[in-house]
Amino acid sequence: MKTALIISSFVSASNVGATASTFCLRRLGIETAVLPTTLFGRHPGWGAPGGVKTPPDLLRDMWDGIKAQNIRFDAVMTGYMGDIDHVALAADIIAHVKEENPEAHILVDPVMGDHGRLYISEGIATAIKDTLVPLADTITPNCWELEFITGLSAQSLQNAEAAAAALPCATIVTSVEEESQIGALYYHGAKNLYISHKKFTEVPNGGGDSLAGTFLAHILNNVAETDAIARATASIFAIITAANDEDLGELPLVRLQDALTAAPPLPIRKPPYD
Repeated sequence: MKTALIISSFVSASNVGATASTFCLRRLGIETAVLPTTLFGRHPGWGAPGGVKTPPDLLRDMWDGIKAQNIRFDAVMTGYMGDIDHVALAADIIAHVKEENPEAHILVDPVMGDHGRLYISEGIATAIKDTLVPLADTITPNCWELEFITGLSAQSLQNAEAAAAALPCATIVTSVEEESQIGALYYHGAKNLYISHKKFTEVPNGGGDSLAGTFLAHILNNVAETDAIARATASIFAIITAANDEDLGELPLVRLQDALTAAPPLPIRKPPYD
């Protein structure tokens, strides 16, 4: 059984951050440990979240306990960073994991912002770009985050592909719009594809966290990368569709967990995306 370490936000009553990605990984058979960069009661989008951003010294002390267990991690996934020292700790952890297991897969979800604004300080966002992204085997930005990382436009399918091509790692770009469709662009050398579905008027938070966790689980289960992103996108689309149909405001991950293992396939397009 493969084992992953998730470094991201813990939100008790909302299916976002590590709460979402960890569930997806475990449902797909991946043993998972969590280092929580926040200790929140609910997603801030609902109002005051309650709780705190995890003090860096506490997070490092938790890591010392995990490290003392001598766990051989097969992957590290980073998400929301609440403090610039969280970024430095994540980089230290990745270095340790890669020293113990050079084949470990590093997935960086650069949770920074969207629609032209940062959700975190510019200093933390720059640290993620400069420190964590270069360590990644895969990154999972939305279009705006990809622009922040590369300095290139990503507001179309072709532009997003060109921006992803500027990076040395595999890139999953979420929320890529193309006419009446929206979807995920996967770019990794010659292994490029676009998986799309109808646009939603609104979407619950946590879709990106769930997609990244589901993709990583498939990779650790030895699914080919293009199949992994196709399956993951179809699964999260099915779950978001149910949330919107029932106006839940949260992803029904537990109730619709079977969609993580099998969901109706979505249309796949390959370059030149005619």
